[in-house]
Amino acid sequence: MPRDNNKNLEIRDARKTQILSAAAKVFARRGMVAAKVSDIAKEAKLSYGLVYHYFESKEQIFATLVKTATESSLEVVNEAKLYKGTPIQKLKWMTETILNNISSGDGIYLYLIMIQASTSDSVPDEVKEYLMGGNANSPVSATIPIIIEGQNKGEIIKEDPVKLAVAYYAFIQGLAINKIQWNECPIPEASILLNIFLNRGEVY
Repeated sequence: MPRDNNKNLEIRDARKTQILSAAAKVFARRGMVAAKVSDIAKEAKLSYGLVYHYFESKEQIFATLVKTATESSLEVVNEAKLYKGTPIQKLKWMTETILNNISSGDGIYLYLIMIQASTSDSVPDEVKEYLMGGNANSPVSATIPIIIEGQNKGEIIKEDPVKLAVAYYAFIQGLAINKIQWNECPIPEASILLNIFLNRGEVY
């Protein structure tokens, strides 16, 4: 019996992942307001009723995706902090990881979801509350200590670290938007993005 329960849990998790993956594509292309549960079901190749079996509404699906995207971004930043090397080497590893997620797989859609969540007035209240409560631990805020460490070591220019972090993620978000609109959009090397950080124009 426990084996059956484990199998059922595996199936349930696989279905939820299937739905969330499809929903990310639909929300990224159509927006949260225009998207319908029927669109998500069609993209996932599942029945309309089965989607509702796992999620109460499209708002709940969207909120789940926002949390997933935030946690995924933070995980990359936190791994970068543990990466053995200088602050610039940590940022290089982090940037290469992020750019790889944008250029391949479904990672790009999560970046678009985050942009929608941060800029649209129509997102669910649950999402707004989550983002407001998580500002202190957002990817931007989580990256600032790496920048400050680099400034203290003389690797990174002595500019406002918050502004540098904001510029960094604006670059990333812009690439994600271009990639979703233009599938053949060339993704630049990490070194191009890192040049905004480097002290005295050093090339890394």
